[in-house]
Amino acid sequence: MAFRKFATLSLLSIYLLILAGGIVRSTGSGMGCPDWPKCFGRFIPPTKVSELPLHYEVIYKEKLHGEVEFNATKTWIEYINRLLGALTGLIVLATTLLAYKEGRKVFLPTLAALLLVIANAVLGKFVVDSFLLPGVVTAHMLLSIGVIFFLIKALNNHSSSAVINLENRQWIGINLVIVLVQIILGTQVRENMDHVIQALGENAKDQWVAQLDVIYIVHRTFSWVIVLSHLLLWNKLKNAPLQSYRHGMMVLIGISFFTGILMAYFALPLGSQAVHLLISLVLMGWHISSWIQTKNA
Repeated sequence: MAFRKFATLSLLSIYLLILAGGIVRSTGSGMGCPDWPKCFGRFIPPTKVSELPLHYEVIYKEKLHGEVEFNATKTWIEYINRLLGALTGLIVLATTLLAYKEGRKVFLPTLAALLLVIANAVLGKFVVDSFLLPGVVTAHMLLSIGVIFFLIKALNNHSSSAVINLENRQWIGINLVIVLVQIILGTQVRENMDHVIQALGENAKDQWVAQLDVIYIVHRTFSWVIVLSHLLLWNKLKNAPLQSYRHGMMVLIGISFFTGILMAYFALPLGSQAVHLLISLVLMGWHISSWIQTKNA
């Protein structure tokens, strides 16, 4: 019982951390703390310029590519994200210790999740040191997805399985892969957005979407593949013992579509990007859980 509670808490904390990371990206706070693990050389970040190191403009000029302008809000957004990361690491560590008593089938995937959390923390330092290098940021996200997969696997290895026919289980797997592809496309759009923001500036928010390249068109068009594939799955599962999953996935698709429309036509309202990403990852996690917890009839 203790393992399930901590494993569930670990999974929720990972999703919360991803939401916080999405807010960091969407608010441009990724370099709010230009060093790691400290922030402007302090364990408690500064709240005003007078608390910054002497000649901080010179100290951090090269790392920030000359963009040295202290913003206390962005600094604390990034710092809170780091605190959530540290807390998540401790929760996953406690979960791993509890999993040791549950046997290999539960302990090994939990241990894998812990190792990926540690790897992501190390990669987080490289994200800062590389000035948000695009490929590194995407790798940061993929490691988070790996953590979600292994935690869900550990939870489902700890419980009983449902039985569905082979074709339906294959369709769950197909939709899982399709959602993963869309998430990866989304990370590429986000990286393209970073270049657009750098070129146009923070004050041209209403022009950002219009300047995105073809990857945005691919991502937006692929969303119809998502809708159609999930409608097919919804129909195939009408008599399967997975009705909460069947209806829940369509609700998540609806929220994802709604936030996508907000971003495309209303100049990326605050929080819409983070929620859009979170909903996609929750949907993917539900597919993973349903695929793992079922077995072929």
